[in-house]
Amino acid sequence: MRSTFSGLNMALLGMNASQRALDVTGQNLTNINTSGYTRQRLDLASISPTGAEYFNTKYAVKVGQGVLMTGVSQIRDPFLDIQFRNQLSRVGSVDAKNQVLTGIGDVFDNVDVTTVQNALDDVVKQLQTLSTKVGQNGNDNLVRSSFEVLLSYIHQNATDLSKVRTELESKMETTVIPDINKILTSIQQLNESIKQSQVLGSPALELKDKRNQLIDDLATYLPIDVVYGEEVVGGSFKVETMSIKLKDDFNNPPEDAYLIQDDQAGSLKYSIDPATGESKIDLEYLDSTGNIRHDTDAADKFTEGILKGNLDMLNKEGIFDGSDVKGIGYYQKMFDSFVNTLATKMNEMNTFTDGLGNNLYDGGPLFEAEGGGTITAANIKISDGWMDGTVRLVADETDDPDNTSGKNILKMSNLLSTDTIEFMGTNSSGVSIQVFKGTMPGAYANIQAEQGIEKKSTESILDNRVTVLANSADARDSVMGVNMDEEVMNLMRYQQSYSAAARLMTTMDEALDKLINNTGVVGR
Repeated sequence: MRSTFSGLNMALLGMNASQRALDVTGQNLTNINTSGYTRQRLDLASISPTGAEYFNTKYAVKVGQGVLMTGVSQIRDPFLDIQFRNQLSRVGSVDAKNQVLTGIGDVFDNVDVTTVQNALDDVVKQLQTLSTKVGQNGNDNLVRSSFEVLLSYIHQNATDLSKVRTELESKMETTVIPDINKILTSIQQLNESIKQSQVLGSPALELKDKRNQLIDDLATYLPIDVVYGEEVVGGSFKVETMSIKLKDDFNNPPEDAYLIQDDQAGSLKYSIDPATGESKIDLEYLDSTGNIRHDTDAADKFTEGILKGNLDMLNKEGIFDGSDVKGIGYYQKMFDSFVNTLATKMNEMNTFTDGLGNNLYDGGPLFEAEGGGTITAANIKISDGWMDGTVRLVADETDDPDNTSGKNILKMSNLLSTDTIEFMGTNSSGVSIQVFKGTMPGAYANIQAEQGIEKKSTESILDNRVTVLANSADARDSVMGVNMDEEVMNLMRYQQSYSAAARLMTTMDEALDKLINNTGVVGR
C-alpha cells in the first residue's frame, strides 16, 4: 500500500470525471435537435507522479495520480468547415443568378398567347391584307391598330424588365447589404462576449455555436476565410481570437481585407451610380494592422456568394461590355435592339430614295421616341403624324392615289416576317456592334431562347453545387453533429467507468481498513 491516501483521491478523481462525462453526454443528447449545436466532449489528461526520492534506483516504481479534467471542448474539423463554407458561397452566387433569370423568363414567357411574337404575327397579317386593298383607309387604320397592340406588349415587357432590375436594386439596399452588416456586427459582439467568458473561466461553447451559425450565414453572401488565434490576457492567461477576411486579396500590391478583426468590424454600403446606373459597393474593411480602409468600388471584387450573383446580374451585359455574364442589362439592350431595328427599318421603308440619298418621296416616320432621342423598347410610340393622318403607309414608290399597287406594303410585311436583317447595338465603348442576324420574329425568339438556355444551364450548375454542398454538410455533421447511438454507448461506458471508480474506492478503503485496524494485533 501507498504510504498516503492518494489511492482514495485517485478513485475520487475517476468518479468525478465519469460523472462530468455523463453530464456532457446528457448535454449532447438533450441538444440533438438544436440547430447549430456542436457535439461536446470532456477533455481528460493523466496526472503524472510527483515528488522525488533522495536515493533513486531502477526499482523505484512511480504510478500516476489519476485523471485530470482539463475542460469541455467542441468536436469540429476546421477543414470541413472551410469546405462547407466555400460551397455555401458557390451555391449562393448561382442561386442568386437563377432567381433573376426566373424573373426575366417571366417577361419573355412564350406560353402566354398575348405576347410580342403573337402581336407581330398579327401586324404581318394586316399588312398582307392591306397590300391587296391599297387606298382603303379602314385597312390602313387596322394596321396602325395592330402596331398599337404590338407596342403595348413591347412597353409591358420593357416595364417588366425594368421592374426586375428595380426590385433587385431594392433588395440589395433594404435586405442583402443590411443583413450582411447585421451579421458582421453580431459576430463582432459575440467575439467580445466569448473573450469575456473565457477570461472568467467559461469555454463559451454555446456562444461559439451562435457565432459559427452566423459565419455560415455570412458565407452564403461572401467568399470568406476564418482565421483563429490566441491572445495573452493579464500576462499569462490565453483567450481565443477570431478574424474573418475576404478570400481574395484587394488592391495593388495585394493586401488582406478583414471584415472582422477580433472586436472590430467592417461594413458595406450600396449605391447606384447616377451617371451609369451601375450598382456599386463601398467596402469598409480592416487591413492586417487593424487600420480602417475603404474601397469605394468593390463590386467586381467578390468572387462568389449572393452578393456576387446579384451584382453580376445588375452590372454585367454580356457582349455589350465584353463579359461572360448575361445580366439584366444584356436582355434590355437586346430587346432595345429588336425594337429599334423594327422602328428604323419601317421608317426607312416609308421613304423612297433615288439611290444617291435623295428622297423621291418621304411618307414620314411611322415611329418615334417619346420625348425624342434614340428609339428603345421603353419609349417607342406611333408617330404623331401617323396618329393624326398626316403620315400614312406608302404603298408604292409613285405614291399615286390612283395606283392600287401594294408592292411596298408587301415589302413591309416581308421585312417583319421573312427578310434577313442585321440587328445592331452599342457596346460600352460606344462602338456599334452586330448582336444578331436573322428575321424579325427570329430576333425576338433568339432573346427567348438565350434566356431559356441560360436558365437551364444555371439550374444544372445549381443542382450540381447543391449536391456537393449536401455532401459537405453530411461530412461536417458526421463530425460535429450529435449521433444518438454514439451518445447512448457513451452513457453506458461512463456509467461503467463510474462504477469501476467507485469499486476502486471501496477496494482501497477495505485495504486501508485491514492495514490500520488488523495489522499487528495478533498475540495482543
